[in-house]
Amino acid sequence: MTAALATGWWAGGAVMRPPQVAADTLGPATYTVVEGTVGRAMDAVADLEWSGVEVATLDRPGKVTSLAVEPGSVVGQGDVLLTVDLAPVVVASGDVPAFRALGAGDDGPDVRQLQQMLADLGHLNRAPDGRFGSSTTAAVRAWQRASQQPVTGVVALGDLVFVPGLPARLVVADQVAVGRALSGGEVVRRLDPAPRARLRLASEQRGAMPPPGSVVALDLDGSTLDLRTAGSQVDADGVVLVDLVAADGGPACPEPCAIPYAPQAQQVRAVVELEPSVTGALVPLAALGSGPAGDAVVTLVDGERRAVQIRGSDGSRAVVDGLAVGEQIRLFGDEVVERVAPVVPSSGP
Repeated sequence: MTAALATGWWAGGAVMRPPQVAADTLGPATYTVVEGTVGRAMDAVADLEWSGVEVATLDRPGKVTSLAVEPGSVVGQGDVLLTVDLAPVVVASGDVPAFRALGAGDDGPDVRQLQQMLADLGHLNRAPDGRFGSSTTAAVRAWQRASQQPVTGVVALGDLVFVPGLPARLVVADQVAVGRALSGGEVVRRLDPAPRARLRLASEQRGAMPPPGSVVALDLDGSTLDLRTAGSQVDADGVVLVDLVAADGGPACPEPCAIPYAPQAQQVRAVVELEPSVTGALVPLAALGSGPAGDAVVTLVDGERRAVQIRGSDGSRAVVDGLAVGEQIRLFGDEVVERVAPVVPSSGP
C-alpha cells in the first residue's frame, strides 16, 4: 500500500511539477549580401485618343469603288486616297483647297500647288510659277498616263484633294465606304501626329498619385512605350486623368507613330513606376538599423557597425551602397536570439 501511494505521488508530482527549461543561446542570425533589384509599380489603365482637324472635302460625286489607304494611315504627295467610279482621287500638298478644274491658261496658287506635285513626282522640270502653260499641260498628261487616268491634260474638280502639311495621317468621313454613293462635300480630316495619352486613376488609386515626370509603361500588344506623367485633371466621375508625354515633353508617340489609329478612344494596360528600379547590394529591411546621426547602418558578423546609403526599397528589401556582394551581416542588428526548449523530466523523483 505504501509503495503504491509512493508510486502515485511520484506520478502526480511528475505531472504537476513545472517543466524545467534551459536557455539555448544562439549566435545572431546572419545574411549574405546578394545582388538584386527593387522598385515599386502600380497597374493602371491609359486612354489613347486620336483627334484632328478638317482640312479638305471630296468634290467628286459617284460610288466609292475602293479605299486606297487604311483610315489614319500616313499619306504623302501624289498618293491615291480612294477611287470613285474607278477614277483615283489623289492627295497633293497645299494650303489652298481645290475649288475648280485646272487647265491651260489658268493661274493662281492652286496651279502652283499642282505644279509642285508634278515636279515632286518627276513630271515637271521647271520651277512652279502658278501659270498653267504648255509645259504644265505636258506634265499633267504624263502624270495622267503614269497613273492610268484618261489623258486629257486637264485636272477636273475632284481629281485632287489639297491637304496642308503632307505627309500626314488622314481619315475620311465615316460615310465614305466601298459601295456607298458620294454626293460631294464629304470631309477629310488630318489627324494629330500622335494620339493623346492619359493615365486613368480610379478613386481608390488617388492615394498613389505619381508625381510629374514619373515613368509610365504602356503595353501596346506586346511592345512597350515609355512615357512620363505631366499635368492632371479630375473628370465628372471623380476619375483623375493624368496627361502622358514623351521623355522630352513632346507628343506621346514620336513620328512616325507606331500606335494604330482607332476611331474611338482605346484603353491599354499601363504600369506606373512609383519608385524607380535600382540594382545593387540587396539586404532585408530587418538588417537595417539607425545610427547616431539617423543614418542607416548594418552590423557585420564581427559586430562592426557600418553606415550604408539606401538607394531604393520595395517595402521588405533595400538596395544599399556601402556593402559588397558576398559580405555577411547580422539579420537583426545587435540582437541575440534566445531559444527556450522544454526539458524532458527524468525518470526519478
